[in-house]
Amino acid sequence: MYVPESLRIDGDEDQSCEGHYMKIMVWPTARGGMRSVVEGYKADGFIEAEDVQLVASYAEGNFLHRQVIFVGALLSFIRLLTLHRVDLVHLHSAMRGSFWRKSILASLARMRGVPVIFHLHGSEMKSFYDEQKPWGQKKIADQLTRAARVVVLSESWRTFVQTIAPAADPLTVPNYVTVPAQPARGTGSPLTLVFLGLIGARKGLYDLLEALAFVRQSYPDIVLLVGGNGEEEKAKECVQALGLDDAVEFKGWVGPAEKAELLDRADIYVLPSYNEGLPMSVLEAMAYGIAVVTSNVGGLPELVEDGVHGRLVQAGDKEGLAAALLELARDPERRRQMGEAGRRRVVEGYSKDVVLPRLSALYETLTNERRDTTRAKIA
Repeated sequence: MYVPESLRIDGDEDQSCEGHYMKIMVWPTARGGMRSVVEGYKADGFIEAEDVQLVASYAEGNFLHRQVIFVGALLSFIRLLTLHRVDLVHLHSAMRGSFWRKSILASLARMRGVPVIFHLHGSEMKSFYDEQKPWGQKKIADQLTRAARVVVLSESWRTFVQTIAPAADPLTVPNYVTVPAQPARGTGSPLTLVFLGLIGARKGLYDLLEALAFVRQSYPDIVLLVGGNGEEEKAKECVQALGLDDAVEFKGWVGPAEKAELLDRADIYVLPSYNEGLPMSVLEAMAYGIAVVTSNVGGLPELVEDGVHGRLVQAGDKEGLAAALLELARDPERRRQMGEAGRRRVVEGYSKDVVLPRLSALYETLTNERRDTTRAKIA
C-alpha cells in the first residue's frame, strides 16, 4: 500500500503472506496529460509500492506504428492475465479510439474475473458520447457500468457518468502535481504570459492570440511564451497576421526541466480551453504560485475560484479574456495574492500526499474484494 513520504516509517514493508500478486496499469506513452499523471505515479513511488506492471497501449507515430504498439500491448496484457495472479486492472482512458481500446482490455480482464478501474481523462468525453448512435452510447454505458470502479477527475464529470450510466459508482480522484519548494519568480517586465498545451483551437490558443493583440494596444509591455506541439505553423501565421511577431515565442514541446523554467518566468498562466477534464498545466501553474486565467469548463470551476485563485472566463469569449488579462496585468499585488491562494489550494487538495492515499485506498478495497472472492471459490 502506498504511504506518503511524510508518513513513512523506516522498515515499512509488505507483510502479506498470501503469495505474490500484481496489478496492471495501462497508459499511453504519447505526450500529454495521462502520461504526465502516470509519470508522477512512478516518480513518487506509487507504482513500485503497489507492485504495478505498466503496459503502454498507445504511442506517437503513424497509424501503422500505433497499431503495432496496441497489438503488442494486447499480447502483453493477455500474457500477464494468464501467467500471474492479478488483483486489478487500472485503465487510463481518453475518448474515441482510446476508450474503445481500453474497452477491449476491460472485457478481457473481466473474463478472467479481474476487477477493472476505468479512469476517465478525456476532455471531450461528453461530446464523444453525444456523437455516438444509440448502440454506441449503450456500449459506453455498459463498459462504465461493468467496471469495478469508474474514476473521474471532478464532480462535474462524476455527475455526467451517473447520468449516462446510473448503475455506475464513479469516484472523484483529481489529478495531482508536485509542489515546488519555491514559487515562481516571474519577470514583471515584460509581463510574461505562459500557455502550455496542444496548439490548436480546442485549447483556445487562437482566442488568446486575438486577446493579446487587443491587450497590447493599451499595455504593450507584455509577451506570451507558448509550449506545446500541434498546429504550430498555423499559429505562427496567426501571430504574423495580428502583428505579434515581437510578442509571441514558440518553444515547441517542453520536457520537465524546460516546463519548470517557463513556469518560473510566468506572471500569469493562461489556458482558455473549450473542453477540459482537470488540466495538469493549470495545477502545475497554481503549484508554482502563478495567477491563472482559464475557462469555466470541465473541472476547472471546482479548482479555480474566480477572483480568488485567478480569473475564469467563458470559453470563446475573447473580449472577456482580454479584460481579465488586462486587469491582472495592471495589478501585480492582486496577481501575487491569487498566486499564493492557488498554491495553498494545490497543497491542501491536489498534492501527492492528498491524492495518492485515496487511490491506494481504492486499490486496497478492490484487492481485498478480489482475494475474498478467490478464497470463497476455493472453499
